[in-house]
Amino acid sequence: MSQPPPDSPDPGPGSPPPAAPGVDDGHDLREARTLRPGSSVVVGVIAAVAGLALLASALLSDQRSWTLVSTVVLALVLLWLFVVRPSVVIHAEGVRLVNPMRVVDLTWPVITEVRSRWALELVAGGRRYTAWGVPADPGRPRYGRNLLTVGSNKVRGKGTTELPTKSKVEAQVVAAEVEERIAADRSRKDGRTPRIATQAWDPVSVGLLLAAAAFFVIGTFVV
Repeated sequence: MSQPPPDSPDPGPGSPPPAAPGVDDGHDLREARTLRPGSSVVVGVIAAVAGLALLASALLSDQRSWTLVSTVVLALVLLWLFVVRPSVVIHAEGVRLVNPMRVVDLTWPVITEVRSRWALELVAGGRRYTAWGVPADPGRPRYGRNLLTVGSNKVRGKGTTELPTKSKVEAQVVAAEVEERIAADRSRKDGRTPRIATQAWDPVSVGLLLAAAAFFVIGTFVV
């Protein structure tokens, strides 16, 4: 009987689950789509241009104000973190929530509830994860469905159940797509989608915020 090649051992029962596609493991994000409201990009670009112009003016001034410089730098960092960076990436095996300071990776089998309040919310393993980059439309009914419960869609708040059809990036629209993806994944016969629910700090975002905050303190109270 031939032996399995040494570079592809059979994982034992105690082996960790495989990483989700795109979780910094070099896997290809099949069918990946990055979703963020167009308004956040427009606001980010306009504010960035204005901030950079103000920063250049402050640096080139004969009476340079480090308080102004550090304030603008901190404002630009906060703009990127809370306006431009947040997004949702939908791929073949799950969804990635890119928030200001953290990144959440969920595969379809672990998601038990999809809903919207002020933003898209996903529940997995009893924990709620909010997508900062996909806000809800306040003019539409809140979207919510427990995927482990058989029954019609339950709407929290006033109004009637309405499956959104608009193409804009909003929580109600993305929630409906996520639910469809979960249902399609459950109908697969192979059951190969891994069960992964992870949340981790993003070191680049945390480091950038700490550096900008430190520069603000030094520019305001030290220099």
